[in-house]
Amino acid sequence: MKPTNEQTQTLYRICYQLTKIYKSIELVRLDERTGNLYVLAGDNLEFEIEPSGEYK
Repeated sequence: MKPTNEQTQTLYRICYQLTKIYKSIELVRLDERTGNLYVLAGDNLEFEIEPSGEYK
């Protein structure tokens, strides 16, 4: 399974914003069961990107 184009665009925007404020990106993982991308960054920052590109 591959990330969708929308997920890839959202991931790029999140990573760009994190690096602008000097937060490290620790982990990016695709959950093959749900299709969601998970991003762990900095000090306890978590993002979940759905296949539609929406994130929480």
